[in-house]
Amino acid sequence: MPPGVYDEEYFLHACAGHEEWRESGGSAWHGMYPGALHVAGFQPGETLVDIGTGRGELLAVAAEQGAARAIGVEYSDAAVRLALRTIERRRVGDRAQVIKADARAVPLDDGIADLVTMLDVVEHLTADELATALSEARRLLRPGGRLLIHTLPNRTIYDVTYRVQRLVWPPRWRAWPRDPRNEHERLMHVGEQTVGSLRRALKRAGFPAPKVWVGGIVYDGFVPPGRARTTYHRLAARRLTRRLGGADIWAIARAR
Repeated sequence: MPPGVYDEEYFLHACAGHEEWRESGGSAWHGMYPGALHVAGFQPGETLVDIGTGRGELLAVAAEQGAARAIGVEYSDAAVRLALRTIERRRVGDRAQVIKADARAVPLDDGIADLVTMLDVVEHLTADELATALSEARRLLRPGGRLLIHTLPNRTIYDVTYRVQRLVWPPRWRAWPRDPRNEHERLMHVGEQTVGSLRRALKRAGFPAPKVWVGGIVYDGFVPPGRARTTYHRLAARRLTRRLGGADIWAIARAR
């Protein structure tokens, strides 16, 4: 997508975590950011490169947790401005910075990072773009460094669960659209993933044994209230059916 699509309106009213950031003027954030560093096993003294840093919350959290360096990569002018505001508000400019660059060509040295993160980024990339971005992430990592990915939605809840619901619950199905996605998803989500597709993409990019799993978010607002929504919660609560109900996907992979 062209960078202008990701304007200030998007980051302040649609991008995940916007409520906390907007209401605090950039001094507070959603719990997903410290949560992501916990999942990644982030340690003080490590260097983080956050690709698609958005408003920059992860940079500030990492800096406050003792990062040696926290570097954000963004190609949206609006996001760069907001991320700089976050860094300023949290007074972490001595350890955090933002560079304007494309995820497919990051102007940083090989092996600079202990941890590379891509939070809610891969769904915005086509298959070819994702392949290049993952190769860049691998280049940036030192041997043994980690790549952490979070993406939403899990495409399976639309392509499988929703389609089955739409077919088996007549006559309501006629009121259900063929595509349940909202306007932002239809415009921006050119590369939604499943557990399997993300695992394959990571292996092709040179990450030999990625761990990919469905997260704990259940999203049901695209179906009518009642049994239709309850279905996603029931599926997500069981290990064997979690992929059919859980809305988000995590992945962590180590560089050789």
